[in-house]
Amino acid sequence: MSVTAILWATLYCAAILGSFINPLFGAIGYALEYYMRPQLKWWGDDVPNLRYNLIISVVLGGTFLLRRSSLRPLVSPKNIPLRWMIAFAAIILVVTPTIAVDRDLSWFWGVRWIEVAIIFPMLLAGVIRSRGAFNLFAAAHMLGAFWWGWDAWNNPKRQAGRLLWVGSGDSLNDNAASAHLLTVLPFIAVYLLTEKDKRLRAVALIAAPFVINTIILCNSRGATVALVAGLLSAVLLIRSGYRMRVIGAGMAMALAVLLLADQTYIDRQQTTTEYQEDGSAQQRVQTWIAGYRLVKDRPFGAGGRGFHVLSPVYIPDIVAEHGGQRRAPHNTWVSVACEWGVLGFLCFAGLNGSTLMMLERLKRRVSALGDSGTYYYWRALALQVAIIAGLVAAAFTDRLYGESGYWMIGLAYALTRIQLTDAAEVGETAPAPDSVAPIGTRLRLPTLAGAHPR
Repeated sequence: MSVTAILWATLYCAAILGSFINPLFGAIGYALEYYMRPQLKWWGDDVPNLRYNLIISVVLGGTFLLRRSSLRPLVSPKNIPLRWMIAFAAIILVVTPTIAVDRDLSWFWGVRWIEVAIIFPMLLAGVIRSRGAFNLFAAAHMLGAFWWGWDAWNNPKRQAGRLLWVGSGDSLNDNAASAHLLTVLPFIAVYLLTEKDKRLRAVALIAAPFVINTIILCNSRGATVALVAGLLSAVLLIRSGYRMRVIGAGMAMALAVLLLADQTYIDRQQTTTEYQEDGSAQQRVQTWIAGYRLVKDRPFGAGGRGFHVLSPVYIPDIVAEHGGQRRAPHNTWVSVACEWGVLGFLCFAGLNGSTLMMLERLKRRVSALGDSGTYYYWRALALQVAIIAGLVAAAFTDRLYGESGYWMIGLAYALTRIQLTDAAEVGETAPAPDSVAPIGTRLRLPTLAGAHPR
């Protein structure tokens, strides 16, 4: 049995056992399984072939229900993103048995969306109940990305200049893996620039070059566009007194990319502005136009993987060019509209938009606070940038069923609850459990510096 397999089995079993003490360890175990899925690794033959992601999910859900009454009670503001999730799930339940072009396939992917978008993110929001717990999951997120980076650096497998076999079940290709890693970079930046705990800064420092190098090896033009969009959004979203710090971080990241980039990466990225002459880019544009035609024909959706099933009808030339294989839209926004209709598209936009607004309210509530206030501010900013970068990257790949974007939504609600609860615990009047402060409102707190960091 390999050392890696022993290490993985030890950590996985420890997470299961630890979950019975605190379900947070179950969430850490879920991230561990995601980043080190044995079935996708060479050392996976050394462990039994089991549904480890399902096992840890059941343990996490069961221990959360078992231990919930013993967990720290939190203020419960309105969860607007969850309402959009439920509305989206309702659309799935209506579209699939009625108008889906392939009901079995639609049920599979509809259930898959509910699993990755609702169940784990809401469990994540349920078990993260303190600043320390948030930091621990963020550290697991960064360390998992580091592991991918180590794997890519140690034994990179590239085809046509693009990375292969680094990622997880929903991200085992260059575009999807790099889109996932874009949700890690903002945390790395925040923990490097603002965190006082040397251990967390060390985690971010170790992960940073490996994550950047992996994105370079993936060589995804969409990820590069999303990275630029993320940096621009950070500059726009941050309060003016800190903009130079963010600009400096962006320049440092750009320098790191230049130092690590090889000629293959540079050559491919230069083609971004020459899409008219790029066959792959032209096929994508044609595919997106075909998606628009499909939505016009089926405004209520074609069901899960509906575009794939109908691709021989809407893009017959492209399908023929690829040996008759069904084609994906390679655009999450097009995919949402094609599969779940205009209403599904609105729900998906509402889900992400309401999360960004919730984080903006959080930032404005704490913008006048001291050290503890800045804790929330920077993490809210990291989540905003991660969501925006992920959504831009999703315009160039299929991430409707990818997990990381929904993790950010769960973390956003968890951070909001912790902030409101910490405010209440220092003797100030927090917003009522069924409300949140409007944009522009600040809680008048003297300081949270004396509060337990939890």
